[in-house]
Amino acid sequence: MFNFIFKNLFRRKTRTLLTVIGIAVGVSMIVALGAIGEGLRTGYASMFGGSGADLTLMQKGSYDVTLSGVDEQVIGDVAALTGVREATGMIVGNISAPGAAYFFVFGYDPTGFAFKKFRVVEGEALGQARRSTGGPREIMLGKQAAETLKMKVGDLIRLTGGTFKVVGIYNSGDGFEDAASIVSLTDAQQLLQKQRQVGAVQVKAVDPRQIEALRARLEKQFPRLSISQSGDVADQAEMVQYIQGFAVAIALLAIVIGGVGMTNTVMMSTFERTREIGTLRAIGWRRRRVMLMIFGESIWLGVLGGVIGCAIGAGLVALISANTTVGYLQGTVTLNLIALGLSTAIGLGALGGFYPAWRASKMLPIEALQYQGGAGQESIKQLGRVKSETIRSLSRRRGRTYLTITGLSIALGSIVMLSSIADGFIVSFNKMMGGTDVDLVARQKDASDMSYSAISEKTGRQIASIPGVQSVSGIVLGTMTVDQLPFFLVFGYAPYEPAIKHFKVVEGRGLEGNREIMLGRKALEGMQTKIGEVVRLGEVGFRVVGVYETGIAYEESAGVVSLRDAQEITGKPRQVTFYGIKLTDAQQADLFQKQLETTLPEITVTMTSKFAENLPDLKSMNVMMWGISVLAILVGGISMMNTMIMSVYERTREIGTLRAVGWRRRRVLWMVLKESVVLSLLGAAVGFVGAIGLLWLMQFIPLWGDFLSVTISLNLVSLTVLIALLLGAIGGVYPAWRASNLRPVEALRYE
Repeated sequence: MFNFIFKNLFRRKTRTLLTVIGIAVGVSMIVALGAIGEGLRTGYASMFGGSGADLTLMQKGSYDVTLSGVDEQVIGDVAALTGVREATGMIVGNISAPGAAYFFVFGYDPTGFAFKKFRVVEGEALGQARRSTGGPREIMLGKQAAETLKMKVGDLIRLTGGTFKVVGIYNSGDGFEDAASIVSLTDAQQLLQKQRQVGAVQVKAVDPRQIEALRARLEKQFPRLSISQSGDVADQAEMVQYIQGFAVAIALLAIVIGGVGMTNTVMMSTFERTREIGTLRAIGWRRRRVMLMIFGESIWLGVLGGVIGCAIGAGLVALISANTTVGYLQGTVTLNLIALGLSTAIGLGALGGFYPAWRASKMLPIEALQYQGGAGQESIKQLGRVKSETIRSLSRRRGRTYLTITGLSIALGSIVMLSSIADGFIVSFNKMMGGTDVDLVARQKDASDMSYSAISEKTGRQIASIPGVQSVSGIVLGTMTVDQLPFFLVFGYAPYEPAIKHFKVVEGRGLEGNREIMLGRKALEGMQTKIGEVVRLGEVGFRVVGVYETGIAYEESAGVVSLRDAQEITGKPRQVTFYGIKLTDAQQADLFQKQLETTLPEITVTMTSKFAENLPDLKSMNVMMWGISVLAILVGGISMMNTMIMSVYERTREIGTLRAVGWRRRRVLWMVLKESVVLSLLGAAVGFVGAIGLLWLMQFIPLWGDFLSVTISLNLVSLTVLIALLLGAIGGVYPAWRASNLRPVEALRYE
């Protein structure tokens, strides 16, 4: 039986190879993306649990430690408590480095216990060189970071906010930390624009058996902070959970498309071998044996695809980890991930092969032996009906056609969905800034992410003093977690500045002072509150004074507080995320843009209409969306080529007949290529309609639907059609070439 199965698999090497590749791509995404998510979780676990700390204190409601802000005075207050052996602060954030748009920097007290886990393998630790030489600011690079940035001890590295001298190379044993850097706590506060703040306070207890009692005392004394055991921080981090969920969604997309291709392959293999199966049944093979044969072939296709996919996934993890631009994505390939990839591939084989195996086992020997494949009399009678040939060929094997269209529609539909969401965010952000009635927008230069942009109020006053500037409005944008909504956007505006008029109050009133909040209509419903009640962001209470509408989905799922309150809860004292600049003469915007960037080199200034296109995080989102789209196109293209190759194999005798009655090679080639293009266009049409339907349904999903902004443009429609045409052409070119080169005599003898 096993010899028979392997013989059948390698009878059509091209078909088997394409099917295995399709499965392997999906499995590789499971392994690679799962490894990145696991690496991030492991990194967070090492960051906190590996430091030797028993408890970790962070800002309550903060979405991530990089956005947490805790007054550094808390370190001393905690250290003075009974039962605390030692307390130390740490801070972590993203900055820009040469060749790396996202580069993590850690800030530690070199004398604190948490710093001791970093083992220096070259050079010296922080502080030693300065005491002996009085040199420049110091930085230690992780071993992975030093290799990818090609730097060594003694080199100078320029980061956002200054130049540092590499005094040492460290190894922590964790890829996430080894792809980052360490500076002193004071230097990190300056780099990350968090003066007198830390991201977390790490606590070592005198008696580890009394941790829960110590935790209770800390929660009572510091109600605005979240206190958790250090080993649990990674599992509770919202950022880690969302990234892991996103990775699962992408891998699922690839697996679904690959699974459709698997079913298609096995089904067509069964059709092709109908007469062979009839012969086996006639010489005594029972139904169960036939079913096991087909089912076994499908399982082995899954096994081969799984093994290759796991190898490709591990290779992708190694490449991503070595890439300087995404050095923070340190993947961890575990045995559980390998087992998940293999079991998924085998499961695909089982699902994809069940129906074809069942169908093969139900064949009656006499009917199977009379099967003529694609060379029946119907084919010969309709040779002259060229115009109907494409539709006739596609409808002959409806199962194959439907499965191929399904796979293509998922691939092309995902492109439509992702691109329309990305375009929607850009349009929405531009509309948001345009609604504030400003001409220019300033943000921190080289900030790796919108959330990390921090401009001092001093800079705002300097902008306002420039002749020709009518007004300057500071805007704070932050992300919080609240009980009802794990992801909640907070906007901070000065109550009486013109920019806040963008939020049209439809109930209640606007902001008049601190500790007040206006909620978007969807946020009000999601929080299940009403005007006059108090909502809590972290441990700060805000009275709901009004409800606003803007026509932008994510804004109506957010809240607006005073600028001072937003600075407090987002950890940006005397800082803003953006400055909206209104000019006396809007026609001079280009001139002022250059003038401001020259006068104030710490900021980047853009036109309001081009604000979103220049945001680094939205640029990254576009790159990510296109990466997913390329994945979908790759798997869909493999499925298309596989289908057309199977179609040519099945119709070999028919093509031989066509060549025998005078069809030239060019005409045969065009016939097959046309079928491929039509099939791809049908997939695009179904995918486009399906994507629109899913986008409509997604707006009803709690939380995510509220943030959904969609823009379907003519360019997107044109791009989808173009991709479909390319998929059809690329997927059909080899099968068409093969069909056109079939010799009539050999083709007519094909069994």
